[in-house]
Amino acid sequence: MDRGVLAPIVQTIVTTALVVMALAGVSRSAARRRHLATGTPARRILAYPRWVVGLGLGCAVLFSTFAWFAWHAHPSRGGPMVALVFIGFGLLGVVLVISVLADTFVVDQTGLERLRFGRARRIAWGNLVRVSEPWGGPGIRLEARDGTTLEVAEMVDGFGVLCDALLTKAPADMRVEAEASACVLKGATLTPEPLQRAYARWFETEEAEPPPALSPADLAVALGRAFAARLLWSRGSFVPLEARWTVAGTPRISHGEPRGEDPGYAALRLEGREVIITTDEGTFRESLDD
Repeated sequence: MDRGVLAPIVQTIVTTALVVMALAGVSRSAARRRHLATGTPARRILAYPRWVVGLGLGCAVLFSTFAWFAWHAHPSRGGPMVALVFIGFGLLGVVLVISVLADTFVVDQTGLERLRFGRARRIAWGNLVRVSEPWGGPGIRLEARDGTTLEVAEMVDGFGVLCDALLTKAPADMRVEAEASACVLKGATLTPEPLQRAYARWFETEEAEPPPALSPADLAVALGRAFAARLLWSRGSFVPLEARWTVAGTPRISHGEPRGEDPGYAALRLEGREVIITTDEGTFRESLDD
């Protein structure tokens, strides 16, 4: 294709990309200044890290350079069509920069708000019905009763603040996928004991069915093991807990010194590198080094 035809198209693409990137950057800065001016703590204003912006810009600059050389090269070694291919790859970097700059998240006492090019989208904690893993990778996807959805990547600066808020403020009747549950536990910044107590309620909302043909005690042991393993993997310790699987088919985790008055319980505590599990059928130990 003739350079005279392609040149205006390429100029329009480049100009549009630069303008949209600039608008995204201005929008992000304006949203941050506005919330800081109203008293929102800086740590509750979440945004993608700058290195991601740098990665997108580096990709755009690199492929744009390749496109420039291909554009001016002889058709046998490049030419306009090859340049367009490099421009396409460079636009992927531009899209990354725009998507990263455009999104700002604000965590407050009532919910989570996403700001994008001046438009706000909000989910109140009380309206959450489901938390799942987003399609794009590590992070969480929040769904509200009215159909509103928000996705937050694990790499976002301040992700732990969101995790802490979810653990302490999300409604008890919502549902959560195990992958999202593990992501929230990993990202939380609460100290171990408050974290475990907050996470017990969160853990109980996971979408899981009890294994069939197990005794009440076996069900409780399976539940307690899963809960303790998740905490050990994330924090390396847990306080004594008691697990039950109720007659209604719902899990229950309680804390403190295990009681064990009724059948169908599993009390777990940590002693050095061993987990001590006590049920109405006996006591046994599991080494963490196995």
